Amino acid sequence: MSLLLWWSIEFPARTLSCLLDGWRCQQQYWRSSLFHGARVCLSPAPLPDKLARLARRGCADGIALCYDGCQPRFAWLEHACLNLPQCGCAREEWQNCLHRSRQALQQGLLQLGREWSRL
Repeated sequence: MSLLLWWSIEFPARTLSCLLDGWRCQQQYWRSSLFHGARVCLSPAPLPDKLARLARRGCADGIALCYDGCQPRFAWLEHACLNLPQCGCAREEWQNCLHRSRQALQQGLLQLGREWSRL
């Protein structure tokens, strides 16, 4: 019965919370991009320098958006895994898979950021 209640009441609430957290991350991304882009465009630097700065900052902000946005999504999926019906060891396998996926995604984004910052 508790699983039924969780999936009917708590799951939609956590889904909405996850979506709102993602929306906040996107708002920060767009606000940062807008203000930085406007400041760079209004600067007296030559056009190639402006474009290079905009591209570099856009890549960094995009990586930060992906990194920050994955946190609430993985937390949401972990809560969903905790409330799966117990079928053998499927719950533990899903939790291990999510944990490895989170680590791989975060490490990949960090590596990507390091590689792009060297350019």
